[in-house]
Amino acid sequence: MTIRASLLALVFACPAGPALAWVYPEHRDIAVLAIEDLDAERKALFDQLWAQARVGHEKRLCEQGAYTTQGITPECIDWAAMSAIGGDHSCSSQQMLDMVTASESILVVAEVAAQLKVDLQRVSKAQSAASPSSGLIGGLRGVAESEALRADRVNALRVADFRLQRADPDYATRAGSNNAHFLLARPTVNFSSQEYLEDTLKVGSQINAVGVWGRYHLSALQKATRLAREDLSAAQRSIIARAMLADEAFALHFLEDVFAAGHVAGTWGDVSQRKGTHDYYNASGLEVRIWQGGENTVVLMGDAYMRPEDAKRAADVVRLSLEQVLDTAAGRSRTTNLPYTPAASAEPETFDVCANDVLGPWDAGREPTPEAVQLGVEVALLTPMPSLSEGLGAMPRFRAQIGPFIGVAGSLYLRSLDGGFTGLEDGGGFVGGADLSLRAGYGLEGVLGEASDGLVYFSVGLSLIHI
Repeated sequence: MTIRASLLALVFACPAGPALAWVYPEHRDIAVLAIEDLDAERKALFDQLWAQARVGHEKRLCEQGAYTTQGITPECIDWAAMSAIGGDHSCSSQQMLDMVTASESILVVAEVAAQLKVDLQRVSKAQSAASPSSGLIGGLRGVAESEALRADRVNALRVADFRLQRADPDYATRAGSNNAHFLLARPTVNFSSQEYLEDTLKVGSQINAVGVWGRYHLSALQKATRLAREDLSAAQRSIIARAMLADEAFALHFLEDVFAAGHVAGTWGDVSQRKGTHDYYNASGLEVRIWQGGENTVVLMGDAYMRPEDAKRAADVVRLSLEQVLDTAAGRSRTTNLPYTPAASAEPETFDVCANDVLGPWDAGREPTPEAVQLGVEVALLTPMPSLSEGLGAMPRFRAQIGPFIGVAGSLYLRSLDGGFTGLEDGGGFVGGADLSLRAGYGLEGVLGEASDGLVYFSVGLSLIHI
């Protein structure tokens, strides 16, 4: 696929452009931090389960679950990368695992992501090294440098988007299929964390980041009860361990999304409003309060703007989610009250987060139990409270120039004339005029790089000139 074809796919298949949360390298970095911060006993258990999951796929799945020395040309996929591949490059845990183990293109996706990480680090270092300037000239220079760095960041993202589209032709359509990567807005100010969690998980609820995490996390927990309770052969343990870790990695993609500023501010509004709001808060940051309460608030950044503190905050909650799965698989007392689920499939979860706009019914014998909901609340308490839905108290919204538009443009002008080019003319005068045109076109902001015009349109109008 050519770059031009990639662009067309991004524009017309996904009118809002890729509006995902953290970009691939940020997702992977969060998961790496979560694994590194596991205590020694849980880390040993994770390594053991990962070793079992790799059986039969040793060449494609990295020996380390978090390959910290990965270069810009990855030769394998580690478990941490699965949290980046889930959601953005696959629509279910089953699809993600199939892609990771059987698709050659996934290594190209990983290579593009590794290069994007290098490019974003370069921009961030340059931004950190920039010194504040005083005075008019210094201030203007600072503004110009800041805009240049912003353009570098945007251009790095767009180049990566085009390359990802070539490697994964469905990349753009997944991005715009629904609001699975976003938080549901709170309906009222007095909504508790448990009420919110139950609302996001209930059958028929609009698909959302917390609901998808909860559904896949529960699937992983239920598989973990089988590892803890059943007398399995080595081959059976390998199959279930692989499916369990795949479900949890897929779930964690959406839990990580919860910490991106543009995904906390709410999802309501038309396409241009959702895209503009998403991009504004990701770049500018958003002050939020954590469900757990207290007087302190935190500032979140978003896609491609992740700071070390953002990664650490998300990784702490991701680690808690992973610990619940590990503890359940080990039969530890902290989570042994989770009911044994013999109905849990040995295969990865197949619920399609791209094709479904609402959460569907649970399979018989796999419905959330009060114990499972309580584990979910433990994690949800440490996540940001989403903004209020449309109405009083809602966060300010912003618009992007995206999608089809019809508009009117006009101008008035006045020019003075003094002599001519040949030197033979000695007269002077004025020329005035007016233009009025009707325009119809397509806004491409958030798809094209900074060097390109963000609007493509046809214009029909009238120009009047008076001499």
